[in-house]
Amino acid sequence: MEQICFAGIWILAGFINGISGMGAALVAVPFMTLFMDIQLIVPLSCILVTILSSVLAIKYRSEFHVKIILPALFCAVPGAVLGSHFLKILSSHILELVMAFTLIAYVVWNFMQKYEVAEERNSTVVGGICGFFSGFFGSTISFTGPPLAIYILYTGWKQQKALGALGSALIIITGTSCVSHYFAGFYTEEFLTYLYIGVPAGILGMLVSFPFIKYITQKNFRKILLVVIGFAGLMCLSRVIGYYCLG
Repeated sequence: MEQICFAGIWILAGFINGISGMGAALVAVPFMTLFMDIQLIVPLSCILVTILSSVLAIKYRSEFHVKIILPALFCAVPGAVLGSHFLKILSSHILELVMAFTLIAYVVWNFMQKYEVAEERNSTVVGGICGFFSGFFGSTISFTGPPLAIYILYTGWKQQKALGALGSALIIITGTSCVSHYFAGFYTEEFLTYLYIGVPAGILGMLVSFPFIKYITQKNFRKILLVVIGFAGLMCLSRVIGYYCLG
């Protein structure tokens, strides 16, 4: 029964990831915690997100050039290193609280603005900053995607270009964590059993999502990203509230 539930969870997660370029772990992890141990959830989510991101990157490889995300990727490395040090001296719940209010405020501010279709733009500085915080929060509270999504919204890239860029960036950032999980010994027999279920389930969810993409306007794609970012903020806030109120 648990394996059937796991497959259903990752079909849904794959669908969300296929439309927004992120959010698979945000959707899957809360459900997985109902019947799985965290030592199994983290490496599974990490490798499944990496695989789903690879599918996106391959599908939209002709829509973008990897150089447009290099600033974010380069800056994610020092962000991850600094985040690891911060985690030793600062409670992860404080970082989650900062992340929660930042993301929620960002979403509220964006929904209050009048949407106008703008020309695409690239920024080494903004890309570097968002990449840095992607690495930082990825290594502290496992939230890699939202800072990258904020950069995607800033650039105004078309949906296919944005999905390909997000996929390529997450391959590298989450892929690095997958390597560390392997050497840490997380890839157990139970892990592999669920992995063999999660991969086809997640890819199936993504394949189901692809026909819907052409019906999503640029304005609605922006709203979808904002909803996913806002959900990430609420997830952070709920984890903090749960820790301090429920012990």
